[in-house]
Amino acid sequence: MQTWQEELRNAVSSLQDPELAGYAFARSASPESAGRFRQLVPRSYLRLIDRSDAQDPIARMAFAHAEELVTSGEGLRDPIGDLEHKAAPRLTHRYGDRALLHVTNLCPMYCRFCFRKNLMNERDEDLYSGDFSEAFAYLAQHPEIEELILTGGDPWMLSDEKISALVDSIAVAMPGLRRLRFHTRMPVTLPSRVTPELLAAIQRPGRFRTFVVTHFNHPRELAEGARSALALLTGAGITVLNQSVLLKDVNDCAATLRELFLALGNEGVLPYYLHHCDYVAGAEHFRTSIAEGRRIWTSLRGTLPGYLIPEYIVETPAGGGKMPIAGNFVVPYAD
Repeated sequence: MQTWQEELRNAVSSLQDPELAGYAFARSASPESAGRFRQLVPRSYLRLIDRSDAQDPIARMAFAHAEELVTSGEGLRDPIGDLEHKAAPRLTHRYGDRALLHVTNLCPMYCRFCFRKNLMNERDEDLYSGDFSEAFAYLAQHPEIEELILTGGDPWMLSDEKISALVDSIAVAMPGLRRLRFHTRMPVTLPSRVTPELLAAIQRPGRFRTFVVTHFNHPRELAEGARSALALLTGAGITVLNQSVLLKDVNDCAATLRELFLALGNEGVLPYYLHHCDYVAGAEHFRTSIAEGRRIWTSLRGTLPGYLIPEYIVETPAGGGKMPIAGNFVVPYAD
């Protein structure tokens, strides 16, 4: 069995990879888009794709398409305002008691719908330049911050040793830290990354709680490797949540989402948010209408336990934060 590092080195990095010749979707993949936005897909994730389906939803999330180069002018470079609320190099402070640490601009797979796809592909790297020293100094001066979210890219692209050292530095800088949260798609895209050594690197029992928020969008992503990774996380006592994005021609169907949320619940993972796809330059083709999203979300009610129905939200531009946009169910009586 390959290590996660070996899997990463052997990932598909080009649309000219010989293995893609057997896949129907490859006929419409776009070298131009792959040149504009990074392309990398682990072969274990590639095997989730239906070879005969030119419109396969898993392929749509993973491989470059010409639609990424078509823009309406509404797509934004920084749709959720990470830079608008940049408090120090690599640090975004949007909410009073929580902050985001941007650990790396690298991922094991560059999802085509990613809200940071522009910032991650820029050479000046406004969000990822500099070391962590100024961020740690800011965190030390703001004891009201009780929760730190490590994001990226994917923070688990670092080695176990670097993650452990980073966690120790955070603990020193933030004596009042109560919750350390990792946002990662590794259990989906590279589940071999989840190992006992990683679990030791991210946890400090008795010091703070560790949360992992992962990102499954389609039930087929919950393959055997992903389920094994989730079992390691939940078995270690880590609270695992999931964020999904509503994506046109991927999961914009109540039956698909119901299957996904039930499957996550069966693995001990709670659906957390269903995001309306952000106004991302290069990802506008993934957006449904909000009216369609509301219809889908509303139709899930009564078909799932309440704790398996995520909150349907949209990120407001310029860092305004998350806004619930699900339908209203209470109609007031007339006087």
